[in-house]
Amino acid sequence: MSRGRRRSSPHSAAAGLESLLDDLAPEDTGDVGLARVQRAWPSAVGPAIAGAGRPVAFADGVLHVACEDATWAHELELLQRTILDRLAAAGVADVTAVRPRAGGSSGPGRGPAAARRRSRP
Repeated sequence: MSRGRRRSSPHSAAAGLESLLDDLAPEDTGDVGLARVQRAWPSAVGPAIAGAGRPVAFADGVLHVACEDATWAHELELLQRTILDRLAAAGVADVTAVRPRAGGSSGPGRGPAAARRRSRP
């Protein structure tokens, strides 16, 4: 901060981050951008589903979700209507279908390296 400038009021880090994400997200042109879906995903679907699958692509209303394994991919297929309703309630109504696929979720505790660590005695 330069001398002589005063900050008008404190801002939360979350508000600043949300503003930054809005500035960086691709401009919506009728469809919801992937970044917007990814931001809404955890709160819309809850921690269990958000931990097992993540949105990786969105085009023409179809949301592609990479899942931890085939069991979760099947579960998300069964929960598709619920997921669509929850996304719509979160303001992401342009998603018309969810297409889960197994083996694509990466993150802490997932993937081949994590599986090898878990299998060690």
